[in-house]
This record gives sequence, C-alpha cells and structure tokens, in this order.
Amino acid sequence: MRLRLIQALLAVTVGCFVVATAYISHLIAERQTALQEISRYNIVWSVNQALVEFTRLQQRVAESAVAGSGVDADEVALRVEILLGRLDILDNGEAEGYIRRNPENVRVLGRLEETLVAAEPLLGRLGEPGTVLALNRLLSPLHAELASLASDARQTGDRRIAEDQGELRRLHRLFTGLAAGLILCGIALILLLLWSNRLLARSDTKLRQDQLKIVHMARHDPLTGLANRLRFNDELEACLNHANCGASSLTIMFLDLDCFKDINDTHGHLFGDEVLKAVADRLRRNIGDDNLVARLGGDEFAILLPPSRETHDCAGLASRLIAAISAPFAIDGVEFTIAVSIGIAELRDRSAEPGQLLKQADLALYQAKGDVICIFRFFEPKLEEDLHARKSLEAELRNALGNGELEVFYQPVIEVARDAICGFEALMRWRHPERGMIPPAEFIPLAEEVGLIVQLGEWVLRQACAEAASWPSEIKIAVNLSPVQFRDRSLVQTVVSALAASGLTPSRLELEITETVLLDRSDRNVAILHQLRGLGVRIAMDDFGTGYSSLSYLNSFPFDKIKIDQSFVRGLTTSADSLAIVRLVAGLGSSLGMTTTAEGVETEDEYLALKAAGCIEVQGYYFGRPTPASQIDLDRQKSQAGSRSAA
Repeated sequence: MRLRLIQALLAVTVGCFVVATAYISHLIAERQTALQEISRYNIVWSVNQALVEFTRLQQRVAESAVAGSGVDADEVALRVEILLGRLDILDNGEAEGYIRRNPENVRVLGRLEETLVAAEPLLGRLGEPGTVLALNRLLSPLHAELASLASDARQTGDRRIAEDQGELRRLHRLFTGLAAGLILCGIALILLLLWSNRLLARSDTKLRQDQLKIVHMARHDPLTGLANRLRFNDELEACLNHANCGASSLTIMFLDLDCFKDINDTHGHLFGDEVLKAVADRLRRNIGDDNLVARLGGDEFAILLPPSRETHDCAGLASRLIAAISAPFAIDGVEFTIAVSIGIAELRDRSAEPGQLLKQADLALYQAKGDVICIFRFFEPKLEEDLHARKSLEAELRNALGNGELEVFYQPVIEVARDAICGFEALMRWRHPERGMIPPAEFIPLAEEVGLIVQLGEWVLRQACAEAASWPSEIKIAVNLSPVQFRDRSLVQTVVSALAASGLTPSRLELEITETVLLDRSDRNVAILHQLRGLGVRIAMDDFGTGYSSLSYLNSFPFDKIKIDQSFVRGLTTSADSLAIVRLVAGLGSSLGMTTTAEGVETEDEYLALKAAGCIEVQGYYFGRPTPASQIDLDRQKSQAGSRSAA
C-alpha cells in the first residue's frame, strides 16, 4: 500500500516537473517576445528625428540668406534629402504601422512630403531674392504639426514602455514563483526518494524475516515447534556423511504414542493437539541440546543422536523417555496417562543410506508395539528377515482366496447333559501349495492388520451358513468375528445376506466375539450387537476370563454364551484355582441364563472335571479335531459320544 502511494506521489511530482518545464518554456518565449517589443521604441526616435531634421532644414534655409554664413544651396538640398530619408523610414517597419493607425499622422507626413517636393524647384534659386522667404512660408506651417506628431509618438512610446515593464515584472514574478515551486518539488522528490528508500529497506528487512520464517516453517512442525520430517531427514543425511568420515555412534529413535486415537475420539482433536504439545515439551527437557527431536506426523516422533566418539546410552535414554512420557498429564482439568513405544536403530554399516536406517528404526518400533506398551526395542537383522517373510506371506494371502487355498474346518461342540454334538465352530484354514497347512495364529493377525479379515470373514460366514443349512436343525454353527469386522459398516447387512443366501435359521447361527470388540468404540459396537441380536442370531463372548474387565462386559450386553478360555481348562487337574474359577464362571452363567462352553478339552479327566463343575458345553481335541465339512460324520460322532457315556 505504501509503495503504491509513493509511486503515485512520484508520478505527480514528475508530472509537475513536466508541466513546469513546459510553462517555463512558454514564459521564456513570451519574454523574448516582450524584448522584441522594445524595437517599437525606435518609432519615437524616428518621429523625433524627422522633427529634428525638419528644424535643421528650416535653420539652414534661414542661414543661407545671411551673407558669410557658409550655408549654400547644396547644404540645404542635403538636408532635404536627409529629411526625405527620414520619411522613407516612417513609411516602413514598425513606424509605418504606427503612422497608419492614425489618419492625421498620414495626412501630416503626406503634407510634409508634398511640401518637400514643392520646395525642390526653389532650391535651385536659393541665391535669388525672395526665395528664402518663400521657402520659410512653405515650411513653417508643418513645424507645429510635426511637433504634435512627435509628442504623440513620445506618449505612445511611454505607454508601451510602461506596459512592457509591467509585463516583464509579471513574467518575472511567474518565473520566480515557478522556479521556487520547482525547487520545492525537487525537495519533495528528494524526501519522497528518501522515504521510498526507507520503506524499501523496511520491506527488504521484512522480506528477509518472512523468508527466514518460511524456511523455519518449512523445516519445523507448526504445532509443537519441533523439527519436521524434512529437517530430520536432512540432518540425518548430513550426520551419515559425517559418520562416513570417521565418527561413530550415530543412533535414531522412533517414538509412537499408544492409544492416542482414543484420546482424540474421547476428548476431541484440539485436546489431542495439547497432548502432543505437552509430549513435545517433555521430549525437549529430556533430550540434550546436541540431539535433534522431531515430530514426523500424527503421534509419531523421532530423535537423532548425532555421530560421536562416545557410545550413546540409548537404553538409558529410552527408559528415561518412557518414564517421562508415561507420567500423568493434566490438561484442561483432565488427568490421564499415555504410553509410548520406542524403536532404536544404531549405525552399523557406514555405507548405510538414510532410508535404510529409518526403516530399521521403524521395524524396531513395530516390534516394540507388537510386544507390550511402554517398551523399547533395538533393531536386529532378524526383524528385517521377518519383515520380508511377512510381506511375502501377505502377498500370498491376498491371492489365497482366489486360488482356492483357504478352507473352512469345523470342530464339534458337545452338549454335556446329552453327551452329543450340539454344534460346530467354523475355523478358517490355509492350505499353502508349498508350505502346507499354515497355522491360523500366523495368518489371522496378519489378515486383521492389513484389512483382509473383512473379506475373509465374510467368506467364512457364507461358507459356514451354507454348510450348516444341510445339517439337522438342532445343530448350530459358531463363527468368529474379528474386532476389525465391527469397523465395517456393512457387517449387519453381511450377516443378513449370508442367512438369506443359505436359508439358515438365524437362531442356529452363533457369532463369537472377544472383549476387544467392546473395548474398541464400545458404544457403537454394542449397538451393532443389539442389531445382530435383533435378527435372532446368538452372541457368544469368546476367551472369557483373559481380559481385565470381562465381568463388566457381561453387564454391558446380555450374551447368550460364555466361552471359558482354554488356559483355565489346562490347569484343571493341577490347579485348584483354575477349577474354582471354572466353577465360578459356570455358576455365573447359570444365574444369568447364559450357556457356558469350555474350550481346549484334551483329556478325559478335563472333561469329567468340567462336567462336574457345571459347564453346559465343551469342545476340544478330546472330542474331535477341526475337519473339512466333507469329513464330518454325524453318525460316527454320535457313536463316539455313546462310548464316552458308557465309559
């Protein structure tokens, strides 16, 4: 805005200079014209000279009559010629204009010329008596008229002199004022230029400040003020170059806040931003000035320990950071704690690239998050091998369904009171063409992590419902649902579609969930469970007793079945505590109207103990291993149940 104003003022000042220059040129021209008018003053002189010459002529005529005067006819004739010359001057130039303006002047000069013409014959007889007298009588009347003409010319000249002097004074005043104005404009222009230079200097300073600010913003996180990913990568590359020159002990750490998403979901993103700022402050206080701490994005942070001759105490630093961040926070009156996992990568290969070191730290962080919260892990070459194996397994898993490598196996569930099959649990199996049967514990978590479990879970549900529809009506089918499937908004519609396609009665379908479903977005997930219950489907809580709040979830949703985790069944014959817990859960289920099913039964002693404890249903290898649908023999299963009863 200021620069535009200066530009406008400069334009006006320059315009004033142009106008003033043009006007001065005009004044100079007028002054030259006025000076030229001075030539008009010669009119007065010419008229006066004519009168003087006429008077001299009269004198010479009078003197020619006096003897011994020395004036002869030639001198008188000379005076006549001189007077005629004066008349020629009055008939040309400015004098002619003056004479022509007044008819009386023209008449006087005309008479003078006529008189001189008439006097010429008398000049030749100037010595004769009476000639001088005749000439005097001829010339005398014109003297008064020429004197009047000279007086009028003098008055006209005086008037013109006064007018020209006034005009010159006016031009002088204008010229002086204009010159003063130009001087002021020049001063104003100088001041404007000084002001402009000052503003330009300020603008240049502000521009440099803005450039520094832009550079700072480009290399720092706007929320926490920490270095961002760009600066971290640049510093890492510079440190690697330095390390390749002989320094050592270069280390980077990746930090990730555990369950930070829950904070955002519970308290909002603005609250989450304040948490990130508080975490950044704690990192600053615990990281030395020689080290670099950065926020890579979201709830991910990184620390760079530059090359040093001394070995970094990474384990000690990681422990301090975990302790500092795990300490309680108090923000906006809300007290809470947050956990952090740390992955550490140390420079081992001097030819390592930045991306390679970052990848190693990320792998170590992934390992730390996969173990338990508030823990740190160092990178080991085995982690990279595991990553390649995992990526290969993931690629093969994505093609497994289309290649027909996945199968649904069924494990029988026994009703204790009748000692007969009351249902089957559908279990997914992967028959790899080269590696053979891959354990579910190996590929199910991978499918959940990469999002394939939604597609695979829907396929298992449809296969199980279609197969169970051909079984006797008293046989139920149980299908496990992953917590990841509850994030899919089409879960209820998928169940409806599977039931409709197979024709299976909804009451014969049991959907098994773990307490993680209720822990993750519990309100929404409980609402989905109620929708499934509304279809007539039975809901079972799987792995009961392994979580820290299993009992509280029984109050959150009225489950149809409780499945006691096999870890309690394993200790039935050796631990009185396990037996007491099983009896407690069985009694709790009975009082709440819920079926209790014990998993993992492998021996007859375990079966008899569970039967005595009051469990309604049991399942495990003792009753049958999971088998494909084509190998299920309900009659054989009945005969085996009869033999157990006889025993």
